[in-house]
Amino acid sequence: MQLREVQGPPRPLLEQQITPLPYPVAALGDLLGPAVERMADVIGVPCAMAAQSVLATAALASQAHANVHLDGRIYPLSLYLLTVACSGDRKSAVDHVALQAVRDWERQQWIAYGEQLKAHRAAMSHTAKSPTSKKSAQLALDAQPEPVQPRLLTAEPTIEGLVKNLCHGLPSMGLFSDEGGQFLGGSTMSKDNMIKAITHLSTLWDGSPIDRSRAMTGESLRAYDRRLSMHLMLQPRLADRLLQDADIRDQGILGRCLISWPERLVGQRLYKAIDLTRDPTVHLYQQRIAALMQKPWSRHKDGGLNPVTLELSPRAREAWIAIHDTIECESGEFGELVNVQAAAGKAAANVLRMAGVMAVVEESTVLEEMHIQRASTLMDYYLAENQRLTEQEPLNKLRAEADCLLRWLIKKNWPPFRLRDITRNGPRFARKSTRHTFELLLQLVAHNWLNNSGDIFEVRHVPPQ
Repeated sequence: MQLREVQGPPRPLLEQQITPLPYPVAALGDLLGPAVERMADVIGVPCAMAAQSVLATAALASQAHANVHLDGRIYPLSLYLLTVACSGDRKSAVDHVALQAVRDWERQQWIAYGEQLKAHRAAMSHTAKSPTSKKSAQLALDAQPEPVQPRLLTAEPTIEGLVKNLCHGLPSMGLFSDEGGQFLGGSTMSKDNMIKAITHLSTLWDGSPIDRSRAMTGESLRAYDRRLSMHLMLQPRLADRLLQDADIRDQGILGRCLISWPERLVGQRLYKAIDLTRDPTVHLYQQRIAALMQKPWSRHKDGGLNPVTLELSPRAREAWIAIHDTIECESGEFGELVNVQAAAGKAAANVLRMAGVMAVVEESTVLEEMHIQRASTLMDYYLAENQRLTEQEPLNKLRAEADCLLRWLIKKNWPPFRLRDITRNGPRFARKSTRHTFELLLQLVAHNWLNNSGDIFEVRHVPPQ
């Protein structure tokens, strides 16, 4: 049977996807950078994914110890990061290694908390039974407050729970999840609660006081000098919705976030028989994070943090002002950053924050010019990534699968075939159901990639241009 030739050239199934820039790992410095490269190589993840986890961990470990001060303005070291990756991309594996020292510290605190709570309850029981007046007993009870739960990491809190923990628990916390949909897809980010949650997250990033007034007794909150760093790893479909949501964009939370959507490495990750817990490079990183976690926090009498001041050296100050002014000029109507003004508006602040984190990790008491320049290099990557994700079309899943089926058919050099041949012997993703397979073939026919006659299809081999 003679197959009918398709008229006209084939049309792309997918919009041209802009390739992400390589992550500037060297800008992370001689401690964080090598650890990122080693984790990425052994675990089998893109350097960008490992860098996101390491940078977020470093911010969490540093944010309680220092603030950057510049011309009377205070910049916390807290960072918000979003990483986009699919299931099976080893998000959990890299996050586990990056956060190991933090989790070890938190576990030790929970063990100590259990012992303190047991002793506290025993003391309370003894006081309540002692032959004293009720007033004296109550005064004794008030003088011995219950130990505070040492909840440092949280994955899927309600925004009210997160704020309460910061006010009544540890004043420095991390909202970290390798399944960010647990937080963003939960009740916290429902339409009714979304604006409230985003407002709270933005306020915490700014370092502003927590201020919540309620009619019910005990529900009003006022707290100063609390810090929150965030790293959420998101599935692509959820990330697409997040990036396209007008309400979320208008609230400015995405402008505060350092976003990375690295290319996938699935199919290239051969096993490496290396124990990262014994790797010297990763061990040095873990040691430094552990040292920062073990270092006592300076606190005010009201429980808020009292971080030390990081000043900029004269050359660092000049470098940062030049970076700030360049970003501002490029954010104008005809500038290179006009389409990512939200991210550009917070970029200079994020440069100071990242520079401060690197300075604390590297045990520097002053922000030097190299810290600013390295942080600027990192910010260039994040601005470019923000532009890429803003400008490219949202992924159409059906056309993406049709494109994948086309490449599979070409690679296998399939002869003319029928629908049932694909449903029996095609790739698994293309044979979920007969209807789904047929929809994929329709996409290929509509885009002029298949010749067909009746129920017979043939890949159209287009000569190279």
